[in-house]
Amino acid sequence: MHPITTQRGTILITSLLILLVLTVLGVTAMQMTRMQEHMAGNTRDLALAFQASEAALRDGERRLEAYKVEPLKCGDPADICDTFYERGIGLDAVNASKTWWAAKAQEYGEASQQDLTEGVKEDPKFATEELAHVRNCLVMDADCGRRTIYQVTARSTGGSGETNTILQTTYAKPPY
Repeated sequence: MHPITTQRGTILITSLLILLVLTVLGVTAMQMTRMQEHMAGNTRDLALAFQASEAALRDGERRLEAYKVEPLKCGDPADICDTFYERGIGLDAVNASKTWWAAKAQEYGEASQQDLTEGVKEDPKFATEELAHVRNCLVMDADCGRRTIYQVTARSTGGSGETNTILQTTYAKPPY
């Protein structure tokens, strides 16, 4: 006669518990990886927007530098301005709407330069405003001309269109 052995199933329960713990760990690891992927994508999007805004700032400064004589200025922030806005008109480009940027600001670059901002949803734009005039020298009686101080504000989006970056710089133009 064979003795009757009773099986209690403890190995089955133990292995099911270990399998449950491993499943929870695997799902958590996948969620963390997905979150890190989103964070990396957002960081890339922000970097694209920042670089495109920086390119637009430099383009605005380059255009200011190219002027040999003082160009005509726009006196109304509602106008489309091909040069720059005159001082004291209340231009608030930082808080301007997306619609204002699309309609009133200058677009970055020329057709041959568009590949520098590849990957952004919208072409970067910039607006330039005259801030002040300062003497070019410290001698009181000398006629040494004046420098004009400008503020260039640039806006760009990232690749998704959800990231917006606005940068500003102050630029001193040597006498015309």
